[in-house]
Amino acid sequence: MRTKLTVAAATAALATGGLAAAGAGASASPTAAAKAPSTASAAATRHVEGRVTAIDRSARTFTVRDAARGTLKVKVTSSTKFERVTFSSLRTGTRVDVRAKRVAGAWNATKVERGEAADNHDAAGHDAGDDHGGDDGGRHGGGADDGPNHS
Repeated sequence: MRTKLTVAAATAALATGGLAAAGAGASASPTAAAKAPSTASAAATRHVEGRVTAIDRSARTFTVRDAARGTLKVKVTSSTKFERVTFSSLRTGTRVDVRAKRVAGAWNATKVERGEAADNHDAAGHDAGDDHGGDDGGRHGGGADDGPNHS
C-alpha cells in the first residue's frame, strides 16, 4: 500500500513540476508540492530585448530579434501593457524590451517597453569603438587591431 502511495505522490509531483514531494514520499504535505516552483510556468515565460524586425498589424503580431536569444514572434492582446511605445507607433528597427507568456502555442506579449535608444553597445554587447585590445598605458602594440608585424 505504501508503495502505491509513493508512486502516486511521485506522479503528482512530476505533473505539477514539484520534485520535492517525490523525494519525501507519501509523507509530504500537499502544500509542499503546491509551493514548489513550477518548471512548466518558468519555461512558459520569456524576456527578450532587441529590434523589431517585422510587424503584422492585422494579426496584431510583431517579431523581435534578440542577439542572445534569437527571434521571437509575439502577439499583442487586450491585456498587453505598453510603456513609452504603443502598438500603432511600433516600427521595424525600434528597440523594445518584451515579456511574453506561452498560451495555446503562441507567445502573448504581457509587457512591451521601448528599449534604450542610445545604449553604447553593439548587438554582441560590446562597447562601441572597443577594439578589445586593452589599455597599454600609451605604448603601442598588443591591441587586437594591430597587424602581425606591429610591435
